[in-house]
Amino acid sequence: MTLYPINRRLSTFATLIFLMAAVPNIAPAQNASSKTQQGVAKEKSSAATEAEEARLKQFLDKDGGYKDSYGGYYNPKAATYTDEKGGILDNWSGYTYKDGSYKSKLGDYWDAPTKTFKLANGETLKSDETTSAEAIKVLRDSVEENGGYDKTFIQKAMMGQIEKDHPLTPPKTGKRP
Repeated sequence: MTLYPINRRLSTFATLIFLMAAVPNIAPAQNASSKTQQGVAKEKSSAATEAEEARLKQFLDKDGGYKDSYGGYYNPKAATYTDEKGGILDNWSGYTYKDGSYKSKLGDYWDAPTKTFKLANGETLKSDETTSAEAIKVLRDSVEENGGYDKTFIQKAMMGQIEKDHPLTPPKTGKRP
């Protein structure tokens, strides 16, 4: 597999990220009373969030997934969303096409039928011995090295779609004067 230009670029970028993270961050000081006020506010908002999440969970199927109003299906166990066309979105925000091609969050593309990487910087790398699974792993690793992996991305998207499909109706009150 000849992916040396990708690996060299990724290792350079990973070194840059490491150096940026090593620089100490200076945060403003907070007194104890403001922290206490923030703690109370967080407790109230988390209780409301938990109640809303419990309401939304009633719309999940027996496997914990959800079929949305567009015909797609969220599968949080597999951490994927399959759209109505058969393409699959994952927690790396990448999209796998039905033919095995893959588009990463960073704009890099694996063209499965031609076994070619088409990178966001304009480079094109032919790799006849690379399988789609290997190519997808390389592209996902690149996204992860750049901080683009979110292990709850599909879960959050699913809950957001359920909330959109089934909005909370305001409670009905008595007659107005």
